[in-house]
Amino acid sequence: MHGFNQNKNLNFLNSKRQYNDVNRYLTISLFERKLLNGEKCLRTWLVYSEKKGCVFCGPCLLFDRDNYSQFSKDGFNDWKNAESRVSQHENSTKHKSNLITLKERANTLGTINVSLTKQLDEHINYWENVLRRGVATVKALSSRGLPLRGHNEKFGSTQNGNYLMAMELISEFDPFIAEHIGKFGQCGSGHTNYLSSTIYEEIIQLMADKIRQKIIDEIKTVKYYSIIVDSSPDISHVDQLSFVIRYVQENGVPIERFLQFLPNTGHKAIELFDSVTKLLNSYEIEIENCRGQSYDNARNMSGIYSGLQARIKELNPLIEYVPCSAHSLNLVGSCAADSCDDTLTYFSLLQTVYNFFSSSTNRWEILKTQLKNNPESKTVKTLSNTRWSSRDDACKSLNNSWNEIRNALISITNNLTEKATTINEARSILNKLDSLKTAFMKVLWSCLLDRLNKASKQLQSVNIDVSVIVDIYDSLIEYTKSLRNPIIFNEYENKAKLL
Repeated sequence: MHGFNQNKNLNFLNSKRQYNDVNRYLTISLFERKLLNGEKCLRTWLVYSEKKGCVFCGPCLLFDRDNYSQFSKDGFNDWKNAESRVSQHENSTKHKSNLITLKERANTLGTINVSLTKQLDEHINYWENVLRRGVATVKALSSRGLPLRGHNEKFGSTQNGNYLMAMELISEFDPFIAEHIGKFGQCGSGHTNYLSSTIYEEIIQLMADKIRQKIIDEIKTVKYYSIIVDSSPDISHVDQLSFVIRYVQENGVPIERFLQFLPNTGHKAIELFDSVTKLLNSYEIEIENCRGQSYDNARNMSGIYSGLQARIKELNPLIEYVPCSAHSLNLVGSCAADSCDDTLTYFSLLQTVYNFFSSSTNRWEILKTQLKNNPESKTVKTLSNTRWSSRDDACKSLNNSWNEIRNALISITNNLTEKATTINEARSILNKLDSLKTAFMKVLWSCLLDRLNKASKQLQSVNIDVSVIVDIYDSLIEYTKSLRNPIIFNEYENKAKLL
């Protein structure tokens, strides 16, 4: 009420006072008084000093300059006569006068607590508003994979990074953040402003920890889960192990959640095994509740005797290994193509066509001019080195723009201003395109890659299950077998002759 901390919840051991052979202490009941009607009223003015083991009168301690009473001078600790002496003090004229003085000053200036609380609330509210805008900015930029830091952290600089740029943009429409930047934007390091790289890196870490904990809580709630692990180098050429957990939510919908990157774990099965088990243990995710594991077909992952899947299964025999279906399909397609020289020659030609046009702006412009004549035509595409099924894009671009690509090559070969090497290269590509073998491979692989690409996208769906994967595989096998039919072969050959 008056802003006093009465300390009445302490243990009062220091208030010990000995009367002959009896020890007496301050009791909590002294902080209350009983009215004539039987009601109890708190003595909000009474304050206990743990250091002295005595009680004081707060108002008298503040305003009694004469120190007329123990309650305002040395403190009161006569516990044997405590109730009567305290009652006598609170009924005294001096005490009542000091109490009235305290109330009048509280009404005029506000209590110490109210004033400090108001000041603290304003301070907290100010920085919460700054932080709220900073968090929203970090969320927006990071959700799109944009870098936050620039070459410097100076407002007004064109090289201060996306975070400060976004804050500058917000300040044009938000007077609050504009005033904050004007006041704290150039204060330098060592001063709190919530605008430096330190704060947004901390925000990202806090958000990551919060999301990760949410995922872990969901996993522990649903109990059973599977793990998906893959290794790949990042842009800085550091090999990273990505760790994904798959589980079924309480609403019955399966979901895959990325949990963490593990840098430099090594490529040996035992090193991967140690990394996986340590990660699960660090988040207290029990390996006993794991029911599945899925990796690519590398020997260190899928080896039946000493691979990662075999070592994991030794811990829990219920953890079934399911190879990555999309990677398996990609591997089958790649190996099948590598076994045929004509197929390798065809895909090499696709890359040659792309390299020829993309290596020169003039040749690219000639191709674009020809493509404008056909609304369904597509620009030539490079081949993917990782996702083999995505070669479907390169094959489709050649298929849809066959005549336009030929016309562009003819235009270059007939242009006497071109270099002899360019003309010869264009003529060589044109001769290969005009061969029946190339035309046939184009027709065949257009159909094959279309099915492979669609199947690959289906296999990467989060909601897919093993039974659907088997059906997709069976369908592809039957489709591939059907292409060996002489009737289908003649049909494709006739299409190739028409090109």
